Amino acid sequence: MWGAIVLVGGKSKRMKENKALMSLGDKPLLLHVIEKVLGLTNEIKVVIGKNGELKKYYTILPSTVALLKDYVEGMGPLAGMLTGMRHMCAEYALVLPCDSPFIKREVLKYLLNMAKGADAVIPQWPNGYLEPLHAVYRVSSTILAAETALGREKLFIMDMIKQLDDIVYVDIDKIKKLDPELVTFFNINSQEDFKTAEDLILKI
Repeated sequence: MWGAIVLVGGKSKRMKENKALMSLGDKPLLLHVIEKVLGLTNEIKVVIGKNGELKKYYTILPSTVALLKDYVEGMGPLAGMLTGMRHMCAEYALVLPCDSPFIKREVLKYLLNMAKGADAVIPQWPNGYLEPLHAVYRVSSTILAAETALGREKLFIMDMIKQLDDIVYVDIDKIKKLDPELVTFFNINSQEDFKTAEDLILKI
């Protein structure tokens, strides 16, 4: 059984507002991501910051999506991953950011289909850079690895990944066959990125 965790976090320092709720086209960024996952996985968890306001999300999320708060504030996306994993029934879970509105469903299917038997399936660029927030993780292994990293006050997802044994690294060129422009990995971190997204949504 497959699941998905979408990480929201809190206010973006560069955007100066909550990216997840910013409207792109006719819907919030978060909903763009959720719609790519609906029907693809058996369960979806959205993890928001410990001090986030639940009401704002309940008004936009489908009833089948579970909303969770970080168990601790200010420890970054790794803590959010752990929160989601601890509530996951599925054996494997996609982990996605809330600010990548152009994720391709075909790419997600491809990553999920490669996951069986592995602890993680992570896209990798030619320069070695990884996409740990567009990846699939075995829930049981990730919980242990995340708890180990956070217990050592290591807050980065890469610190958790180092604790995993069996990782499948997927060459970006293989993903490019499903997503020629690699828009799956386009994420919004600034007002300039948002303007680019507004142009892209008219073309995709």
